Amino acid sequence: MAPSDPFGWVGATIGGKYRLDAVVGEGGFGVVYRGHHLGFDEPVAVKCLKLLGSLAPAEREAFQRMLLNEGRLLHRLSRASAGIVQALDTGAAVAPSGEWTPYLVLEWLDGAPLDHDIAARRARGGAGRPLAEAIALLAPAAHALEIAHAQGVAHRDIKPANLFLTDIGGRRTLKVLDFGIAKVLGELSSMTQAMAETGSALRAFTVHYGAPEQFHQRFGATGPWTDVFALALVLIEVASGDRALLGSDVTQLYIAATDPAFRPSLRGAGVSAPEAVEAVVRRALAVEPRERYRTAGELWGALEAAMAGAAASVGAVAPAAGSSLAGAAPAAAAPGLADTATASADAAALGPAGAASALEAPRGLAGAPSVLASPLAPEPAPPAAPLTTMRGITASAPPPGALPPGSLPAAPAPAAARSARRRGLLPAVASAVALAAVLGAGAVAFFQHRAHDDALPARARGGLTAPPSKAPPPPDMVRVPAGRFTMGSAKGGKSERPPHEVTLTRAFDLDRTEVTVAAYQRCVDAGRCTPSGLHGPRASDADVEQRGALCTAADPAKAQHPISCVDQAQAAAYCAFVGKRLPTEAEWEYAARGADGREYPWGNEPPGCAHAVVSRSPGQVCGARGKGTQEVGSATAGASASGALDMAGNVWEWVADGWDPGAYAKGAQTDPQVPATGSKGVLRGGSWDFSASTAKSTFRLAFDREAGDVSTGFRCARTVD
Repeated sequence: MAPSDPFGWVGATIGGKYRLDAVVGEGGFGVVYRGHHLGFDEPVAVKCLKLLGSLAPAEREAFQRMLLNEGRLLHRLSRASAGIVQALDTGAAVAPSGEWTPYLVLEWLDGAPLDHDIAARRARGGAGRPLAEAIALLAPAAHALEIAHAQGVAHRDIKPANLFLTDIGGRRTLKVLDFGIAKVLGELSSMTQAMAETGSALRAFTVHYGAPEQFHQRFGATGPWTDVFALALVLIEVASGDRALLGSDVTQLYIAATDPAFRPSLRGAGVSAPEAVEAVVRRALAVEPRERYRTAGELWGALEAAMAGAAASVGAVAPAAGSSLAGAAPAAAAPGLADTATASADAAALGPAGAASALEAPRGLAGAPSVLASPLAPEPAPPAAPLTTMRGITASAPPPGALPPGSLPAAPAPAAARSARRRGLLPAVASAVALAAVLGAGAVAFFQHRAHDDALPARARGGLTAPPSKAPPPPDMVRVPAGRFTMGSAKGGKSERPPHEVTLTRAFDLDRTEVTVAAYQRCVDAGRCTPSGLHGPRASDADVEQRGALCTAADPAKAQHPISCVDQAQAAAYCAFVGKRLPTEAEWEYAARGADGREYPWGNEPPGCAHAVVSRSPGQVCGARGKGTQEVGSATAGASASGALDMAGNVWEWVADGWDPGAYAKGAQTDPQVPATGSKGVLRGGSWDFSASTAKSTFRLAFDREAGDVSTGFRCARTVD
């Protein structure tokens, strides 16, 4: 049965340039059309949102602004990674049916969602994929998520239906779908009268892949670690052919996700896996968010290292587990992938009759030789209809009191402790039971929380051995221990005040120097980074022509100079390529000035020629040094307390945070990080074309996150396990 066209858009043109040719899927929240870009003569996907109720003009305007912001977020992420579906346009129009229709235009993908592929393999009598193949298959998704995580953005609905198998340049790969739309739908719900009357908060997710903190807020905040949990569940499913969380209703799945005595595992699902790999998955699926890997990059790096170590221990060659987050070249297509046409032909139709309603999540795409999958896409119906909900995308620091990623998970609690935990969860379980009875297993779950519950009972931690000693940092990085310092300066500008105490609970390694042109080019050659060049919302053609030649990559003689003309997303993409991330603003300042509060990385005296490459007056020229950048590490006297070089001058350095001029007014903080969701990001450290005063360790510069200028560069960090 073909999907309906409730808006009547088929055959019409939306936005003046997109002809809508056919409906390819419909769900409770949206309709997906195959469209045609009249100007570019290319197919596109146009996703039109259904509203849960009529909105007032002011609400429509606010909603459209929010949709535009989320479209920009998706556009930034997709520019940094080919593993994220590309957003092309957004807008709103009145449909032929007379309904006001917000829409999002995305790239058209030929292929099928991963859940269709899994179902097709199962229908043909095949089991799951070999473990090495499963890891290779999911590697592009892990890379894409790491880029988002490096910017503090979490997906919160990772599942096979949101991972799309497609061909890019003749190579089979995965794309991550539905970034940003969850927040849009959550805000839409908050605008409806029903939500206004209850005063409750909407929390939503897909329960078959839900982390404990999504089921109940007593487990803590959601964040990138929530995606880590879901990605580990997806790995088990791809390797075994069956879902990792077992249960026929919300309550059973809730218990399966949150019971410390029951943890999903590869071996438990019948997959032959080395113990080292089992340990990685076990940690990724820890009940407590603080015990998991913090990002998808940390998880996948640990998985690939465990696979390589297991192979080496038996004298074998390490399996080709795809493009490593430690910087290997891109993976070739994983062998044995099901043909997309077959997978699409096996795609299930829409969900059970009667399930579609104003409270229903997007269901399935109708089977078709080519299926679009991207944000707002209706979700194909899996073998057993999931209970799908949505969750907004925000950014946050790790939960307070987070343990270092290397900490061992707690031992299973004794029976008495498990009983106490379950008694503490009974009210929420009862709510889930009642909800399941009303809506059934195929509907959307809306969890309403009116107040925070008491803290969970303490978990037993007996029988643990001491964690192994930390390996020293590699030669190109410096180790910065966990600690406490004063961030900001009472003598600085408005954005540097007031000084406040910051605690960093995790040690981290930081690149000793800024990333060079040669290093960045290796990422470009591998297809994981986009070329540098002067660009940005305010960059005119004249700017590009006149100043673009000053970008360091434009001069072959500057291979060891810091890369410049990169934006925040490009910087994050490179760090993900080498298995690292951008440092947070707090980490950067701590590494630059240390705990003794120095003004500059080396101390309190202004920068001399041996300290930093900064702009100087004509009477302060530094020998034969010309205007512009210098090779990284040239200013050897400018080493910071941690031993890092060039943290003052040469090029500005992107950090992971977004810009919040009032962030310092919040007082003492632990592991702070401002969500990188606005138009502005933060640059630190000064540069060759700015005065010496901007090279102070506390100086902050707000800058367009989508801009790459002649003095914007970066360095990377990684959490110490």
